[in-house]
This record gives sequence, C-alpha cells and structure tokens, in this order.
Amino acid sequence: MKAWRVLSIRARLAVAYAAAMGLVLLAYAVFVAAFVHDRLNAEIAHRLDQEVEIAERSLTVDDAGRLVWHAPHDNHEAYQPLRNVSWLDIHRPDGSLIYRVPEIGVPEMADVIPSFEARTSGFFSLVAPNGAHLRVLQRDIEIAGQKVVARAALSEDQAEHDLATLFWVMGLSLPLAIALSGLGGYLMAGRALSPIAKMTAQARVINAERLDARLPVDNPGDELGRLATTFNDLFAHLEQSFEQLQRFTADASHELRTPLAVIRSVGEVGLGKHHDEAAYRDIVGTMLEEADRLTLLVESLLTLTRADAGRMALILRPVDLGALAGEVAAHLKVLAEEKNQILIMEPSEPVLVSADIAILRQAVVNILDNAIKYTPSGGQVTLRVARTGSEVALEIADSGPGIPPEHHGKVFDRFYRVDAARNRAEGGFGLGLAIARQAVEIHGGRIEIAGSPDKGSVFRIVLPLLAPHET
Repeated sequence: MKAWRVLSIRARLAVAYAAAMGLVLLAYAVFVAAFVHDRLNAEIAHRLDQEVEIAERSLTVDDAGRLVWHAPHDNHEAYQPLRNVSWLDIHRPDGSLIYRVPEIGVPEMADVIPSFEARTSGFFSLVAPNGAHLRVLQRDIEIAGQKVVARAALSEDQAEHDLATLFWVMGLSLPLAIALSGLGGYLMAGRALSPIAKMTAQARVINAERLDARLPVDNPGDELGRLATTFNDLFAHLEQSFEQLQRFTADASHELRTPLAVIRSVGEVGLGKHHDEAAYRDIVGTMLEEADRLTLLVESLLTLTRADAGRMALILRPVDLGALAGEVAAHLKVLAEEKNQILIMEPSEPVLVSADIAILRQAVVNILDNAIKYTPSGGQVTLRVARTGSEVALEIADSGPGIPPEHHGKVFDRFYRVDAARNRAEGGFGLGLAIARQAVEIHGGRIEIAGSPDKGSVFRIVLPLLAPHET
C-alpha cells in the first residue's frame, strides 16, 4: 500500500486501467474458451448423431443375410468410407459384431476400436488402446426389423488440439493486450491530467503580490475546469480581502495618527511657554477630547473584530422593535433639536423580535445618528416600524442629500466615506454603519438602503419576526 501511494496519480490510473482491462480480457477469454469448448463438443455430438441416423436409414440386409449399404443407383459403390466419424459398428444385443466401417480386416484400426460393452444409450468418452481420446455414441436402433446396437466414434484429439492452440494464443496475447492497455491508460491519463500540470505551474507564481493571477481553465464544463473556476473564485475573494485589509490598515493608521498628532502638538504648545490656568484647561480639555476619540475608535474596532471572530455572545430575549426605536429616538432627539430638525416616530402596534437589546440598540443608534448628522438644518427624520409577512422592518428615512446608487454597496464597508472631508469635519470614523450591519446580521437580519441624491436616504433594518410559541 505504501508503494502504491508513492506512485503518481497518472501511474496509478494507468495501473488501475490495465488491471481493469486485464480482468475484462480474462473474463472474455474464459467465456470464449468455454464457448469454443462447448461448440466443439456439440459439433462432435452432432456428427456422431447424424452418422448413426444415416446408418439406421441406409443399412439393409442382403440376400446372404449381411448388412450392406443401400445403393440407390446401380453404379453406387457397395462400400462408402465414412466422412463424419472415425468408425461405425453394429452389434447384436448379445454383443456379437455384425457390421463395422472401416471393415473388420483393416489393420490400422485394430488398436483403435475398443471392445463392445453393454451400456445405456448415450454419449461417453474413452481412451482407445492406442491412446487416442474418443467420443462415442452408443444407441439402440432397428435395421430390417432387427434390434441392434450402433456405435459411432470420433476422435477428440483434434478438438483438444484446437482448444489448446486457442489457449496458447490467448495466453500469449493477454499479457500483450494488458501491457498495451496500460500504456494507453498512461497516455490518456497524462492527457486528462495535463490541465492539472498547467494549474500547478500557474499556482506557483500566485502570491500576496500577485493575487490578480488566475489558474487556466481549458474546459469550464469538466471536473478540472470547475475545480480551476472554484480556485479562481477563491483567489478573487482573497484578493478582495487583501485589498480590504490594506485599506483598513491604512485607514486605521490614519485615524489613529490624527488624534495622536493633535495630542502631541497641543502638549508641545503647553510645554513651550508658561500659560495661565484657563489656557492649561483648554490644552488638557483638547487632549482629553482626542483621547476620547481614540478610545471610541479602539472600542469600535474591537467590536468589529469580535463580530468577525464570532465571539459576540448574544443574550436573546423578546424585544418590541417599535418600543426600542422610540427609546432611541427620544435619546437622540436633543441632537435633532440642535439642528432644528423634526424627528418623527410613527406609532405602530407591538412587534416582537428575538434580540440582544444592547447590541440591537447600538445598530439603531448608529443609523439614526448617521441620519441626523447628514440631514441639513430644518430637515426631517422619520422612524416607522412595519410588519411584512414573517419579517419586521424598521425604516429610518431622512431628507438629507441622499447617497448616490454607486455607493449603496460600499457605505457599510469599514472607514468608507461618501464625502471624506465632510465626514471628518463631523467627527466620524466611517465605522458606524459597518458596526450596525454586523449587529443586525448576527441576529439573522439584514440592512437595506434606498433613496437617491437630493431625495434623502432610507435605511431598513429587517429582522425575523418572533414566532408566537417563542414568546
């Protein structure tokens, strides 16, 4: 078994193909040999049976009381040598010989024809005194009203010689056929596995710097083509993940560097010369504000990291989504009032979902805070809860500038900003929507976005409705 595993797949396929072909050829050879043997025996039996029937019809008794061949014409010879059998004889029931062809006096048949033995009618084999293998038919017949016993014999040596010749031919050709099939299997396996060699060569050049390279796909419809396509899809995901990781690292570094630079510069100003107490308070306040920004950024990143790793432990219980939305709206109403915005919470009947209230509240807070932040002064933000079949949706619609459709698929990416300059002025990191999506998805829900520029945006948090038996 160990030696088998050392072989290449191509060699193993060739050996397996040769072994399978060898078994098929061996079974075919056995079948042919059995068929030929049966046909030879059937032919011998047919010739013997035919000759006995001819003898029964053609032998007659002459005036002298002897058995002679019936001559249909005057010029027909009295003695006709047998063509189908080696010899034929006729005996009385007591065993006395009354007729034989070739004639009794033929010397060369003296050591071939065995003595008569009474037995039941049928075929049997025997070995003649000279060593010849004979097939004999012994049958009771009636000639000119007399009950006699006819024996006809035919040598089996020629049939056995023909069968032995067949065995020799098969014995010599079978190994050759197996060897040729093994060679053919090796060539076919090499041709079939050639795409793997190409994929292996191409895979060697794929690394972190060349994730854009792809495996060759000769035939997308076969198994190897589907395998190469699957690997190419995997490489595409890896390429995308690497790009996101590089972008995430760059954005995180930038977000960390900005407050650290502010803290450093403010500290250097404070140490540069003497200031009064109020100035020092402003310096320390600025440093604490930037420290709070750093803390918020780190906590947001840790939240996303725990969600990615599946380590966010949920404490699930029935939650009225409408009541939760109203609570969040009341909490953030002061932010809307500062911008003279109208914050509307449309009434709804209680709709329950199974959720961790703290994590789900954070998702609603992030989306509502985002809507208030980008809705201009005097605008309107509306919250509504609606039940649709087996799901419940919380819609947060604003009258802000809206999000262009080309950005809809990216606004949930980490550190992504539709307008980077304006977002930094507002103090955001570009992580709020990413955290909201993670919080909703771990509850088995999804976030949808609609709207267009100049018509505002609509964010929909869709969650499974809590079944009545789960309440």
